[in-house]
Amino acid sequence: MSKERKLLKIICFLCVLDAIACLIFGGITLAGMGLLDASDVVTVGGIDFGLQAWAVIFGIWGIVSGVFYLIFAGAGIRGANTPRKIGPFRAMSLIAVIFAVVGMLLGVALDGAGSDTVLYVVSIVFAIACFVLAGKVKEQAER
Repeated sequence: MSKERKLLKIICFLCVLDAIACLIFGGITLAGMGLLDASDVVTVGGIDFGLQAWAVIFGIWGIVSGVFYLIFAGAGIRGANTPRKIGPFRAMSLIAVIFAVVGMLLGVALDGAGSDTVLYVVSIVFAIACFVLAGKVKEQAER
């Protein structure tokens, strides 16, 4: 196994931890939304949203992205083990970047730069690293 495949596998196992953290933060956000004041408003792009509604959106996004990152990590581990199956994972890594950027923007709009926003920054770094490593693994498979 090449060092790129080993590194990809390690990053994918770290993505599993990231996915679990996203699921936990999403669940905590949904569970705690009842504690928010219903009269608080968040303005995004000139549109006012109730803070509770924004928390629901962010919580659901955290859970959806956590599930996606679990699938993403599984595909990466599979691609690292069998390099000829790395193609779909490379495309998924671009989708993972989009998921992370949207999650980060939602987090900043909800409560500024908190721990959940840092989690999405880590997700962006992992997704970009996976995209680069998947390209190298694909090149190795084509030789």
